[in-house]
Amino acid sequence: MNTELHKLVIEALDTAKSQGLSQKDIAETSTLDEVGLSRLKKANDARFSTLEELGRSVGKKLVWVDDKTSLPELVRKGNLF
Repeated sequence: MNTELHKLVIEALDTAKSQGLSQKDIAETSTLDEVGLSRLKKANDARFSTLEELGRSVGKKLVWVDDKTSLPELVRKGNLF
């Protein structure tokens, strides 16, 4: 299992829960369905497009960051948001 991808899925679903959104709510506002979301929680892998759609449905965005770049520095410079 790709633990980094799984962490992103769980984080997005936790965010949805904290916003009072159910899997049904996510399914209604995205291209994902309830069965797919359920499978995604248990999946070994997820497509980038699926993670992007899941994030979008809860107000999050995937961002590519150079490994050598300091994340706090990017935030300070306003390059992420």
